[in-house]
Amino acid sequence: MIKKLSTLALLISCSLYASDQSVNEYTGKISNIFSGKTDTIKVGIVREEGNDLECDLQDNYQWPLTFERGNSYSEQWFDVLNLVRRTQETIRIGYTPSTDSSCAIEYLALLKGDGRSSGDDPVGDSLSRNGKYGNIALIFTNNLTESSYSASDYRGQDTPAAAFDGHTWQEQIEEDLGSVINRGIWLVEKDKKDKDIKYWLQVEFEEAINVTGFRVLVNARSVELGRSPRSIKIFASSDGEDFVEQGSYSLSKSVDQRANLPEKVELKYFRIEIVTNYGDAFIEIDELEIYSD
Repeated sequence: MIKKLSTLALLISCSLYASDQSVNEYTGKISNIFSGKTDTIKVGIVREEGNDLECDLQDNYQWPLTFERGNSYSEQWFDVLNLVRRTQETIRIGYTPSTDSSCAIEYLALLKGDGRSSGDDPVGDSLSRNGKYGNIALIFTNNLTESSYSASDYRGQDTPAAAFDGHTWQEQIEEDLGSVINRGIWLVEKDKKDKDIKYWLQVEFEEAINVTGFRVLVNARSVELGRSPRSIKIFASSDGEDFVEQGSYSLSKSVDQRANLPEKVELKYFRIEIVTNYGDAFIEIDELEIYSD
């Protein structure tokens, strides 16, 4: 399901990492995650000879690493750890050594390859490709976080990132793929007075990549309401300022549609502009997948 996580990306780190030299680092894989009635989340690791932790493991051998609920980063940490547990990708974990308890996690980092080499890969070779068709835009893969996604506007909690979480409204696209964000959709209300407003959704990749196609999904109820895109344009940019149109497409009133670009294009920013929908006051995209074949 996953090929490889791409170049190093620190996701969340506590200030302790920058100031306290006693923070150690574990590089390996996650075996289990335990969440009970307390505020402590316990994390198990895959045991390897010579890859030990400096923790008192007499009572905590199965769950040597921990972090607390309720912090600004806690939910993201849980999602990232659960993702790498499922895919068995290598992760770096900073922790505070302890002689009398489990070790507190201080930061997480996703890695290129197995995390133990730093050689440069050709563009696109280390991209994580997910799901049936090889989506490269899924959140928390390829160094993508919520800040990687943006839009012309959005309604309420139906943020741009929710269109890249592996879910449509009330449904997961594929088993064990993605972590739902709010309702799992991007929704924007059309301006009745200003007919010239452009409605768009985009993703910014960390480095320039080659893109060959895309997929748009909208749940059946919203398609019935007329919220799905009808006429769209695709744009590419290398700097986020100058966008070049890559083609215009007419989409049918369908829940799931895929299309190829006229030719492979190298880009850092991928944008879909919705020119018209099927008549509703809201435009909706539940999931936007992007491909690099």
